[in-house]
Amino acid sequence: MKKDRFDKDDYFYEDEYDEGYEDEYSYEREKKAKHMILGGFVIIILLVAVILASARIKTIKVIGNNKYTSEEMVSKVFSDRWDTNAFYCFWKDKTKPHKQIPFVQRYDINWEGPLDVSITVYEKNIVGYVDYMSSHMYFDKDGIVVESTTENLEGIPRITGLTFGSIVLYKELPVQNMHVFNDILNLTGSLSDNEIKCDEIAYDELLNATLKMGDIQVYLGSNKDMEMKIYTLKDILPNLEGMKGTLNLSDYNESTDHESYIFRSSN
Repeated sequence: MKKDRFDKDDYFYEDEYDEGYEDEYSYEREKKAKHMILGGFVIIILLVAVILASARIKTIKVIGNNKYTSEEMVSKVFSDRWDTNAFYCFWKDKTKPHKQIPFVQRYDINWEGPLDVSITVYEKNIVGYVDYMSSHMYFDKDGIVVESTTENLEGIPRITGLTFGSIVLYKELPVQNMHVFNDILNLTGSLSDNEIKCDEIAYDELLNATLKMGDIQVYLGSNKDMEMKIYTLKDILPNLEGMKGTLNLSDYNESTDHESYIFRSSN
């Protein structure tokens, strides 16, 4: 009886075919799993992006502002479209320089909560301004020019009668007599303490001061007894309402009755 012969390679053919099929199936399964993981990451990234884009600051509190209202400060600090986004605001505040705002030395953004911030404003100490080349040059108590703008800042008087050369921003106002800045600081401080507003302070060559307040001019004279002169002016002003003319307070004397000061009407 003849015995069939099997080739060794033919003997293992079926097993090798099964292994190849299983490898291909495993590859396809791993490929699908990777696609699912990648799709999951994309969904997560999209969800995070939506959350980040919708996280808007809800409440903003402003502290230390006098020259600007709270609404004005908010509009200046958060002037760009994405500035009120909480995450963008936090990143920008930590990595970018703050915006330059006229009359503001600097400001800080403090986080009171995830969507709540406060703005602390540090304003420049401005006492007056002079007109120079179609601009208002605002200066501080030391005579340093801190701002150049065409804006009129409420409560800051125009100073006239000073003689100066060219003006450079962030440098001293080049006046002939530097003592005038002490006089201006003393006078504007007294006006502020007594809640008196004036449009202009005019100085002559001897540094005698005259206030211009609408239709009334007040001649104050030298810086001597300036605080008491302004205190006296506060008592007299209600009697001058609606009038035009000049009030002379240069010869202040503690014993002088307020009613004895001379007012020359120009009505």
